[in-house]
Amino acid sequence: MTDQIFKATHRGYLHIADKKIPCAVLENGKRVISQTGLFDAFDRPRKGSTRVEGVPSIVGAKNLQDYIDDELLEKSKTIQYFHTNGRIAKGYDAELIPIVCDLYIEAKENNTLLVSQEHLYARAVTLIRSLAKVGITALIDEATGYQEDRDTRELQRLLEAYISADLMKWQRRFPSVYYKEIFRLYGWTYNPETQHRPSVIGKFTNKYIYDLFPQHVMDEIKRRNPKLKNDSKSFRRNKHHQYLTTDIGVPQLDNHISKILGVMKLSKDIKSFEDNFNIAFEDELIAKEEYESRMEISATKE
Repeated sequence: MTDQIFKATHRGYLHIADKKIPCAVLENGKRVISQTGLFDAFDRPRKGSTRVEGVPSIVGAKNLQDYIDDELLEKSKTIQYFHTNGRIAKGYDAELIPIVCDLYIEAKENNTLLVSQEHLYARAVTLIRSLAKVGITALIDEATGYQEDRDTRELQRLLEAYISADLMKWQRRFPSVYYKEIFRLYGWTYNPETQHRPSVIGKFTNKYIYDLFPQHVMDEIKRRNPKLKNDSKSFRRNKHHQYLTTDIGVPQLDNHISKILGVMKLSKDIKSFEDNFNIAFEDELIAKEEYESRMEISATKE
């Protein structure tokens, strides 16, 4: 049985890091970029042998094969769709761009890049500052004009993607190094033997981790996990991350934590962390604000 070929309902160009990347939104809601657009984003010609079947040659070098995971393989699958001119076109899932960026950044951190690949790493850093997984959907919707035609089901799909119908069993999601870095940034002495932590850590996590999620998602999670009172103290019965879906919500959380840890390690104190965070996540935060603003306008029109 062959995969269904969907029509492109909206087309446009994604303006990112001095490039114009052809993109489209399909009738099933999938956001795609052209195959050539992927290579243009990294300032690389579309050529080269592929050593790993099913992935573009831009990540096909032998020294990069250890960084190819299931997510990259899935996003690398060629998507055929009907162009608005009626012809069949080929593209990739739009989220492949930030995934390739993460690959080169990870390879650089592990000192496994070749000299000839250094420019791709530099390009990845530039792109990741302009584009993130949370922001790419909003950016493509803006580029194609799709946001003008979104219906009320979009919000429901968003909530279903991020929030699980069943409460997940609790398991540790924040590594100990996350808390150790927070203590270091604030100039506090870290004691790994105790679970007692200042209340400011919860505020830190809300601001720099959970606030990166769509506001509608966090509003719904807080509704399901309200604050309770015990004497003079307030608390929540469960951890916010227990409400996230395992296929989208949790991976997004893990991705946020990983990126935040990188910013933490580059910062000498909480003030420099705040500055570095605003630089590293500037475009992602702007895209999030613009998306939420459009949702508010849409709700007002209804």
